[in-house]
Amino acid sequence: MLAKPLFQQPVAPMPRYSSLGVAAALLHLILLGTTVALILGATDAHWTRYWFIFLALDFPVSLGVIPVNWLAPPAAGGPLHDLTNFWWPLLYHGIVGTGWWYIVGWAIERKVWRRETTDQADPGKQPEDED
Repeated sequence: MLAKPLFQQPVAPMPRYSSLGVAAALLHLILLGTTVALILGATDAHWTRYWFIFLALDFPVSLGVIPVNWLAPPAAGGPLHDLTNFWWPLLYHGIVGTGWWYIVGWAIERKVWRRETTDQADPGKQPEDED
């Protein structure tokens, strides 16, 4: 096992903008828009179930939508007249869920970027065995 150097070269900070974060957020918005289109085109009373996919997709931040959502039956006037079953999940997943996916994409890009920067800074470094 090789000893780690006492002082390492400082790594340049990663910019706050993340193209992978933007891509993940845009994909989330596309899925959200598709879900809204399906809800508005639904002819049955089970349109509230379309939001279930976002419970898994936006986990753990989706837990914030549960206390308000599905407490009341769907409004008789349809989704556009339903605050608790349409507007609340739409706003919550649109703002908080999209922000969550930007952060996830940014974190993945940051991890990959740091790995590439570290590999370029020390090209002769041998991978260490991790048990």
